[in-house]
Amino acid sequence: MTLSGNIRPLSVIIGVNGIGMGHSVRQSVIAQYLRDRGHSVRIVTNGSARVEYFRDLGFPAWDGWMPTLLARADRIYASDAVRANLLRAPVGFAKHMRLRQIIRETGIPDVFITDYEPNTPRLAYHFDRPLISVDQQSKYRHLDLPGVGTYARTADEQRLRHFAPRVDRSFICSYVPLEADDRKVEFIAPVIPDSVRSTQVTTEPVATAYFSRYFDHGPEDSVRNLIAVFRQYVPDRALRIYVQPTEAEKLRRYADGKIEIRFFDREAFIRDMARSEGIFSNAGFNLISEAFVLGKPVHLIPLPTYDQHWCAKVVHEAELGTSAPRVDGGAVLDFLNRSRELRSNVVRHRSEHLAVDPRERIASYLESLPAASSPVLAPSTR
Repeated sequence: MTLSGNIRPLSVIIGVNGIGMGHSVRQSVIAQYLRDRGHSVRIVTNGSARVEYFRDLGFPAWDGWMPTLLARADRIYASDAVRANLLRAPVGFAKHMRLRQIIRETGIPDVFITDYEPNTPRLAYHFDRPLISVDQQSKYRHLDLPGVGTYARTADEQRLRHFAPRVDRSFICSYVPLEADDRKVEFIAPVIPDSVRSTQVTTEPVATAYFSRYFDHGPEDSVRNLIAVFRQYVPDRALRIYVQPTEAEKLRRYADGKIEIRFFDREAFIRDMARSEGIFSNAGFNLISEAFVLGKPVHLIPLPTYDQHWCAKVVHEAELGTSAPRVDGGAVLDFLNRSRELRSNVVRHRSEHLAVDPRERIASYLESLPAASSPVLAPSTR
């Protein structure tokens, strides 16, 4: 893929939230697509593991600071933010000033992209460059979405406004149709790796599960209860549960026969999802999106955040899967008994709403931006 004669090559810096892998996977797909079109891409994220992830893909990448903005009763309070960040702020400020210096030395980009993080917005404002958001969370900023149970979107909206007080354009990934009146907002299908879209899909008597940790909410109860249901009521089906290595030691004792506990490996997990009757998981956006692209329904146990409860709610209401507050035998069996019906719903929904690859739209918009008002140096590869 190369640029046509009338499109200038761009220099782009993408800011990536370094919590979990979802943001990194999504932005790496966009970054590789832009690079394949002839553009130069650099990455700012947080955490050494994420920096190495992008460097292994061949991108210059640097570590920024991610302040802690935890919610209390669905709000972020200034006093909590000060206490959580007071000791770390000097190091964070020094990191940010170092980023400014690196960008001056390696080249001020034409445009910054942000994915739910505070570094590239401040850099865009400082260097007077356009700021584009590509994420799934910004719907909580632009849409007046209702509460889900005891959860409200207030903290998510506050966090977005703290991270990026203003953006020039917002691309919001969504696996369900959404609309907004703001002309600066555009909803797009989730960004999914080609490796997922091209995975061979079958339907076998197997289910795949992945439960993650969120502070003190670990996967043990979900894993233990799901295994108990399968062992007692569906012994004819295999169950593969993926866990992080730090959780595996205490969870392996529950496995036997057709029930396996495996270290999380992304490629193996995608292959198992692609051959499963259904997926059991928390309600993370990326996992749900990839399951739907593979044509698989999901049974969701949301972690204690508004984002996860909203995702679980809309999936359940659209009959693309089911959800429950915890792993419960009745809900699990209902999901398995309805798996064929739900799978048909997902396949139909995929054809109607998820078939278009959004990367072309993102790239076309970036390529339509006016040229930078000051010279942009060629980025160094260091």
